[in-house]
Amino acid sequence: MNFSTDEVDLFRELFSTAANAELEQRQLVKVQTNIPSCLASILHQSSLSLLAEGPGYKLWIPLKIEINEFGEIIQNLGAPEVIDINGHERSWRVKPPVDVTLTDGTDIPLGNILSLSSTGITLDMQDTLNIDESLDGKVLNLNLPDQKSVELQLQAVRADRHIFAARFECLNHGQDVIRQFLFSQHRSRHLDLYRKAM
Repeated sequence: MNFSTDEVDLFRELFSTAANAELEQRQLVKVQTNIPSCLASILHQSSLSLLAEGPGYKLWIPLKIEINEFGEIIQNLGAPEVIDINGHERSWRVKPPVDVTLTDGTDIPLGNILSLSSTGITLDMQDTLNIDESLDGKVLNLNLPDQKSVELQLQAVRADRHIFAARFECLNHGQDVIRQFLFSQHRSRHLDLYRKAM
């Protein structure tokens, strides 16, 4: 097989080192193993939420994005917040929570817990007179199953006869522990919802 002069010149050009270098430059793909600084500042310690919806409930799942020392993105999913969407949206309440007590540093419960959400509590107490003053600003312990205890402070919402309702603020990252407990309770009480989702 004989090639023409033009064909031979074409092959020389294709296989010459100068042509290969030019071709390599045009086809160069850059791979970065770290995140550009403009994105790293946005992603570092950012908190997002994922939403999952089912019949009657929403799950807000916290997503925290962190960048490790190697520049790799690490996603951490937190305990979901269960939102009851029947009527108006509010945190789901477990009524009554089993093996959960509220104490003031002693082992004596302050009352029977009627309901618990991620932001509030309702108690059946012997005496609700002056309860606002006796519990205001005081650090209390919400004792959950499995020996978990969460420190919190109450803010009274209402007190009627023997019923005391309050919002609370968790101390020392206790909010995640309560959300995980409530999510576990919701999942165990509504197995059919979670089976359908899988």
